Amino acid sequence: MSRLLLLPGPRLLRRNEHPGDGPAGAEADVTESAHEYLFDPLELDPAFTLGDLFRLLARCEDLQRVFRRDFAAELCAEARKGPVPPRRGSDPPEVGGIEYLELYRNWQLNTGDSTYSWVDHLDLHGVGKVLAVDAPDHGRKAGERIQWAVSLTPLREMLVLPLRFNPTLKVIEDDLDTLAYGDTLARARCAELCLGQFVHAVLWELSFHGAPADQAAVVAELTERKAELDTGTPRYVSGDDLFAELDRPGFDTLFETLADVPPSQVRRAIRDLADDAPAAAHLAQVFGGRVIVRPAFRALAGRAFRKAFRTAGDAEP
Repeated sequence: MSRLLLLPGPRLLRRNEHPGDGPAGAEADVTESAHEYLFDPLELDPAFTLGDLFRLLARCEDLQRVFRRDFAAELCAEARKGPVPPRRGSDPPEVGGIEYLELYRNWQLNTGDSTYSWVDHLDLHGVGKVLAVDAPDHGRKAGERIQWAVSLTPLREMLVLPLRFNPTLKVIEDDLDTLAYGDTLARARCAELCLGQFVHAVLWELSFHGAPADQAAVVAELTERKAELDTGTPRYVSGDDLFAELDRPGFDTLFETLADVPPSQVRRAIRDLADDAPAAAHLAQVFGGRVIVRPAFRALAGRAFRKAFRTAGDAEP
């Protein structure tokens, strides 16, 4: 068995850990042939930077071909222009800024059917410095750090940042129909990381909006939309109108009548049902008996009722 060490420069070293394959601990420089070791375990030096990654891609052009769908060549071309200082954001200096980039993973667990997902996927965000003051706008207190999204941050502003891997993970509820959806169920540790995972995760996040030119176009459009909000000129659409068509199959399938109760009020009541609460009885109580559930669904508790409502239209053509 061998292990890869990724060092600043960059240098990619392959260390032998199996005596049968030669001297244990022997190292070989495999930087130029990195594409041959995509599935080998990887150890990342804490001083390795985002710029080092793009220099690795430049030295091993086969890596660019492997990750062509993640705009590897376009991102490499942008990185070759060199780093630039980060732009000053709207946050005060003691709050804003990224200290390093961090790869991390969250495992999704649907406790309704005991199914895990996204166990091999890594995400990337920026980690700010330790705060000396509270940052209420970001929900952080002094002594904590802010996690920053980076998919729209210009690549050249991040090239000098260290790129690190956090083996601590969260297990997150993935059942849409439980009130606990999105909650952290547990914390665990998984230090497994291979070279291919590492490269893909970084490029996937940095190319989420496409190549650098596409990213700039997205930023320009968002800036234009924000200007409309600031001047009060946008056209607003009611959220109730947006959900009305989506909810129609659920109301048609699960309810005999809503009487004069607005569907939006019933939807909110369904959303707030406790997972184990009898749905039909609860809705009848909330709306004074005006909202009546069809007999086939009257025995369902909140979690199962939400699922039946959400999936009612799945079988429609």
